[in-house]
Amino acid sequence: MGTWPKDLSPAELGEWVMQHCGEDTLMRQLDMCITEVGPERAIVSMQAQPGVFTFNPTRVVHAGAIISLADTAATFAAMAVYRGDLELDQMPVAVALSTQLVGNVQEGRLVAEATISHPGRTLMAATTRVTDEGGRLLAIVNSTHFVRPR
Repeated sequence: MGTWPKDLSPAELGEWVMQHCGEDTLMRQLDMCITEVGPERAIVSMQAQPGVFTFNPTRVVHAGAIISLADTAATFAAMAVYRGDLELDQMPVAVALSTQLVGNVQEGRLVAEATISHPGRTLMAATTRVTDEGGRLLAIVNSTHFVRPR
């Protein structure tokens, strides 16, 4: 991904991340779009479309896709707290996830907004709210991310 820039606005940093994430990532496979990355929050969205639906008659977004969206937003929020002081091999890795699924959709965009509730040096805690494009809550994901010390 290269060196994490320190002097970009959250919107510019989101654009930078989108330009630098590889084609072989799950983000690309699920067609996620990063809107904003900053120390206050990260916002990532994804379209409900073929390839992310469950295999059942209701044809709603698969829980795994929702959790992946939340994990992606939380990881970038955790990275942004460090504002460029991490090496790439120190990228925060989720070590615990707790998910409450409270809704789902068959169409439209899902939006994940992650905030860091505990910005520790080696363990960071994040809370991510996943909503539909109208703001209706679909999931709350609490995650813990490990950052390998230098």
